[in-house]
Amino acid sequence: MDRNQLRLNQASGIIVALVGALMTANFWPPVRALLGGWPGAIMWGVAIGALAGSFSELHVLGRFFTRRDNRTFNTFVALGLPLAVGLLLAAAVGAVRQ
Repeated sequence: MDRNQLRLNQASGIIVALVGALMTANFWPPVRALLGGWPGAIMWGVAIGALAGSFSELHVLGRFFTRRDNRTFNTFVALGLPLAVGLLLAAAVGAVRQ
């Protein structure tokens, strides 16, 4: 896949996920409150959309960490990275609040 197609996939993913996040935040106020209000819903929508649009090329990010040529393994590693970063940030925020 070339860069132009990847950027088009990312842009369409961001737009679709942003609309979905705004609709979800509008119709379910507890979800909006959980995400940190409207700004949180917008940021999560953009992040999820960009990740979904980049799904076919995530193996490149995984290869950066694993240094292996196994495309499937690298894709799973790259999918776990945002979760790991989120968990680390949540732990840091929890430690600061105590």
